[in-house]
Amino acid sequence: MRSFWRRGRWAGGALIALGLTYFLMAMLLGMIPGRAAAIGEPTDYHFYACDNGVHVDIILPAVGGGRDWFGIFPPRDFAGDVTGASHLALGWGAKAFFATTKEWRDIRPGPVLRALFWRDSSVVHVTYHGDPQGLPNCRALATDQAGADAMFRYIDDSLDRPVGQAWRELLPGYWPSDAFYAAMGRYSLFRTCNVWSAELLRESGRKMALWSPFSFQVMGLLASP
Repeated sequence: MRSFWRRGRWAGGALIALGLTYFLMAMLLGMIPGRAAAIGEPTDYHFYACDNGVHVDIILPAVGGGRDWFGIFPPRDFAGDVTGASHLALGWGAKAFFATTKEWRDIRPGPVLRALFWRDSSVVHVTYHGDPQGLPNCRALATDQAGADAMFRYIDDSLDRPVGQAWRELLPGYWPSDAFYAAMGRYSLFRTCNVWSAELLRESGRKMALWSPFSFQVMGLLASP
């Protein structure tokens, strides 16, 4: 019995040490800015980054910059009428976690562990809505046409089907205005939803950290020009 408790204490201590190491590495790498493409003129493509406290969504015009998102994520895929939406929010994450966790109180160990340790496939979460301008958890951003095109390519490459053939996953949405689409890659401790959002922002020409698994790291760098 003593041996059992000794092993239990050792395992608990190891988990705590690993968690602290992960957090410290995230803080260290989150302070080191990576390279970003230069933004030219005019910077007339306007978009947003919005933080719910845990995850950063990227909010783009539904139509603009040479891209009509209604043609890629068609209104027929959504339970509600989204044809009047001016913007859409995009996020990337683990399929099972999204399917079972509509609210943070719904979190269960199983989907979380599958997501963190490469046991879950990924999806792009798409939500149509109005202009988020003025919301306290959103930051207005702008880029040039080259930055907008780079963002579009990154999103296209995140989907597991060619442009215009996005595969809608049969998952229950959070609202009538959202849907999930099959995506490339796997969520893990090292590639989180916020890492995906930061990489998308880097494509726009924003300088992001070398690694930013937490939402406050992404938003913190957006506070500077």
